[in-house]
Amino acid sequence: MCVALASFGDKIASLYESSNRFVVFHAPTYNVEDSEVSPIIDNSPNELLNLLKQHNVKILICGAISGCTRRLLNAQGIVVIPWITGDVKSVIYAFQSNRIFSPLFIMPGCRGNRGQGRHQFGKRNRNF
Repeated sequence: MCVALASFGDKIASLYESSNRFVVFHAPTYNVEDSEVSPIIDNSPNELLNLLKQHNVKILICGAISGCTRRLLNAQGIVVIPWITGDVKSVIYAFQSNRIFSPLFIMPGCRGNRGQGRHQFGKRNRNF
């Protein structure tokens, strides 16, 4: 299973659709040194989905994302963890240690939105 972080440079992109690369981590270790960087050329929703599918991504960690795009990804079996912020290394370490929903990594103003997402994602899918 792979986890992708939608990034702009070394930080999580504030908007998924404006990402310039995916940083892909492989289970079971999600090791930073073994991550793959996949540049994004075309930011259309279908091309982003195809790029994620090429890497066998099952979990996407990103900043803000439109509801339509999130539903498209979910329909393809990709779990989306939205409204996350921070540098790529810190975020993947937080994911590894199950601290991804810490206030340190939630985008400002999104704490109310995270409650539903935490319940929906966190309780059902604890086994990353």
